[in-house]
Amino acid sequence: MTSALTLKELRESAGVAALGLAGLGLVALTAIGFSPLGMVISSGRPSGTIPFLYDSFGGQFALAAGALAIALGLKQSLGDLWGDSQLFLLHRPVSRRAVYLTKIVVGLSLYLVLAGLAVAIYAIWAASSGTHASPFAWSMTVPVWMTWLAVGLVYLGALLSGIRPAAWVGTRLMPLATACTLATIAANLPPVWGLAVALVAGASFVALILFVAETRDFA
Repeated sequence: MTSALTLKELRESAGVAALGLAGLGLVALTAIGFSPLGMVISSGRPSGTIPFLYDSFGGQFALAAGALAIALGLKQSLGDLWGDSQLFLLHRPVSRRAVYLTKIVVGLSLYLVLAGLAVAIYAIWAASSGTHASPFAWSMTVPVWMTWLAVGLVYLGALLSGIRPAAWVGTRLMPLATACTLATIAANLPPVWGLAVALVAGASFVALILFVAETRDFA
C-alpha cells in the first residue's frame, strides 16, 4: 500500500515538479551565462561578479525554490481535498499517519532533489577551471545550501495550510507565513544555528501536519 501511495503522489506531483525543474534550471543556466535556448550570452555574467557571493543567483534561487515548495505543498493537500481522493484514501486499510507521512516524504524529497540539482549545477560550473575569472571555494556555496534546506520549511507550511480546517481569509495561511519567516531566519543565521532552527521547526511542522490529519473531520 505504501508503494502505491508513493506512486500516486509522484504521479500527481509530476506536473508541478516539471515546472519547478524548468524554473530552477533557468535560474542556474542564467547564472552560468546561457540563454534559455542554450546559446552563450556575453551579458549573462557581468564582469567582476563572484559566483555565490556577489551575483544574483542566491536571491533568484530562493524565489524559484520557494515557488516550487509552495506549489508542491498545496498540490498535495488541496489536490485531494478538492476531489474525491481524500475520502477514498482515508478509507483504505492504511492509517492517516501513513498517508500523510508518505506525502511528506515524497513532496520533501522532490523539492530537495530538484532544488539541490540547480545549486549543484551552478556549483560544479563555478568549481570548474576556465569557466570564470573569479576566485572560488566550496565554502562559498554554504549560504545557498542553507537557503535550500530552510525553504523545505515552506513546503511543510504550505502542506499544513492546505489541510487546516480554517477560512482562507483568516488563519489558514498562518502556517505558511510562519514557515516563510522561519525559513528566512534559518537561512540568515550562522550555519550551525540555522541548521538547528530548520530541524526543530521542520519536526514541529511534521508533528502538526500529522495531528491535523489524524483529528480533522474530512467528511
